[in-house]
Amino acid sequence: MVLAGDAVRYSIGWFGWGVLVVVLVTATIGFLAVNNPIKTLARIPVPLFVLFGLMIASLIWSQYRPQTLMSLGMQIGASLFALFLANQFGWRQLLNILANTIRAILVSSLIFELIAAVFGPIKPLFPNYEGDTPPAPAYFWSQGNLFDGDRIQGIVGNANLIAFVAVLGALLFLVEAIVTHKKRWVPASSLLLAILLAALAKSAGMTVALVIILFAAAVAIFAEGRDRNSRHKIYKRAIAFGAFSTLIALVYRVELFELLGKSPDASGRGYIWGKVLDLIWEKPLEGWGWIGYWIPGIEPYEGLIVISGVPMYQAHNAFLDIWLQLGIIGLIALLWLLLSSFVRLWAVAVRHTNPLYLYPLFIFLVIAAQSLTESRLLIEAAWILLVLVATKSREPFAELEPLGRTSKRLKLLRAPLKLFKR
Repeated sequence: MVLAGDAVRYSIGWFGWGVLVVVLVTATIGFLAVNNPIKTLARIPVPLFVLFGLMIASLIWSQYRPQTLMSLGMQIGASLFALFLANQFGWRQLLNILANTIRAILVSSLIFELIAAVFGPIKPLFPNYEGDTPPAPAYFWSQGNLFDGDRIQGIVGNANLIAFVAVLGALLFLVEAIVTHKKRWVPASSLLLAILLAALAKSAGMTVALVIILFAAAVAIFAEGRDRNSRHKIYKRAIAFGAFSTLIALVYRVELFELLGKSPDASGRGYIWGKVLDLIWEKPLEGWGWIGYWIPGIEPYEGLIVISGVPMYQAHNAFLDIWLQLGIIGLIALLWLLLSSFVRLWAVAVRHTNPLYLYPLFIFLVIAAQSLTESRLLIEAAWILLVLVATKSREPFAELEPLGRTSKRLKLLRAPLKLFKR
């Protein structure tokens, strides 16, 4: 429902999706109520409370009060589901749940794209356009590009989303291959499938995100078990290298985007951000009111940005979008939430000897990287994952699995041998 929401809506319509949401949120509240949620609720980060306070307060000045109220209800429901996951499952169980869910999405996406490539583009069963013919190729559920060299959309119906799911899956499958008790061909084959679909989706943002994540993982693994001064030296050198790499990327951004197959303004992002900033400057302090994903037909968003005949219903940057909706305080609260969560997740990843505790950091880095070119951090899967890792990372270190005698570095070096033996 959250990782492939469009697939559900294209299959049973918005009404059917809405019914399922109500049922699942009701079940979530019931499960939370009977499973001692007090500890989990007490671990909700302060900046998350601030964000919800602003969402509620924005009802006072919102330019679209009914939609703000509806979006607020959906945001609370999604957050309750994240808290249910944090309360009910340990990190190892969550890895299993997420990996299996993504595995199912990726396998069905490959089958779906094969069908579309053979029989032609597939339209949604419940279309989000009028008439029999999609007004633009982007309205197809799948354009059938698997063998054409263009970007695939997968069962999720969007190239950027299938790239996000595939990259997230690749990182989870990598950790799963090291720590799982399953037959190792399962995560190994899943990893290959995730890499294939990520490559076919051709997302420049996720490609850059993967490079950043692998660099961060290397630093975390190298810093494990070292004294404070040694760790700080490693961090300073890593930051210096990262800053230098960023500077080089900015200087040669045109060549870099051409290498990634994108225009220098990141496929129209510059134009979109300019339009959003114009709105922000009209209400920079309080924002226009909470709405999450822009709802069609609502001013001032309707018709604000149209590219190649397709209207845009997000700012394509979570930080601009939160500023647009909740003002400068909302932006500060989101940055506070991200920074505090990163510090905690990094500490666990570096301090613990089990590679299992790398994947919560990976999740955070994927959704943080996605937030630079998409606003989906504020809705559905990315928001649920953010609330989940932000809350669960506040659990005491003593509640995690016991420390081992073997470092992550040695376990990672042994991983290919184990995989080969199985």
